[in-house]
Amino acid sequence: MRVLITGVAGLYGVHLVEELLSHEEVDMIYGVDDFSRGFPGEADFLYSKAWGPRFQLIKSKFQDLTVKKINSLNADVVVHLAGYNSAEESMNTPDEYFQNNEYGTFRFLQRLLRTQNQPYLICLSTVEVYGDHLYNPVDIDHPTRPKSVYAVTKLNMENYCLAQARRYQYPVSIIRSTSIYGENQNLCGYLAVVAAFIERACKGEPLIIYGTGGQSRDFLYVKDAVRAIYLMMTQKDTYLNKTVHLASGQLTAIKDLALLVKAVSGSESEIIHLPCEKNAIPGYALDIQELNATGWSPKFTLEQGLARTFI
Repeated sequence: MRVLITGVAGLYGVHLVEELLSHEEVDMIYGVDDFSRGFPGEADFLYSKAWGPRFQLIKSKFQDLTVKKINSLNADVVVHLAGYNSAEESMNTPDEYFQNNEYGTFRFLQRLLRTQNQPYLICLSTVEVYGDHLYNPVDIDHPTRPKSVYAVTKLNMENYCLAQARRYQYPVSIIRSTSIYGENQNLCGYLAVVAAFIERACKGEPLIIYGTGGQSRDFLYVKDAVRAIYLMMTQKDTYLNKTVHLASGQLTAIKDLALLVKAVSGSESEIIHLPCEKNAIPGYALDIQELNATGWSPKFTLEQGLARTFI
């Protein structure tokens, strides 16, 4: 199996490469990234020879890959992880999000369609496409009511993928992912809550909670996430043209997350509360039966995942 990964320098990408290298049936991995998002560990993870001859880095924007270049890689599977992923940032830089997430993916899809072997595409989206939930647990058929430019670009990306599948029988699967955390998480710019807490705990700065902290989120450790992606790669017929949730299935209150981060890190950071942010999306439980049915379930608890992240 030959695999092309976009956004390889990000949180998902680095761990997916490590997961794939643990399987002998994966012959070659091509990782694409332009390093525009300032991810940590760039040199350590991607420019060393630690991954051996089965990994090759392609420093480029994913949307700039030509049909000729993609054909030369002869990939069986493409895992499209690249994308800007902050709801808050997207409201301040909407054009950048449209150009990268939506139009960039549209261009990439058009080129994949013209390749010789049309590799199976697994495309990463987000549960933020749902907006405010109407019922719990949220299933795949729940109405999509995005509340940010980021979520809109991801939903439109999904629709481009599925339209190409319906019109041209292009093989594709969509993952709607919950909050993923772990080693190599981007600590620059707009941060998700786990990354923000980790950064502040390491610096001894206050952990900021907006509102009471009673609002809940589903957090999944990245090692569990990439195992699920590998499962989908190897069970193509099961997941073909489907959209699935990738989540732990467990909700954690933000105030409990803050206490857990302090306990795991040994930080003496103060926990402070600020007024609740406008347009915040309430936490909701996610239906993960689709992945559970094929043998996947998380191996790491939140405490175990955080402990590994701090090592």
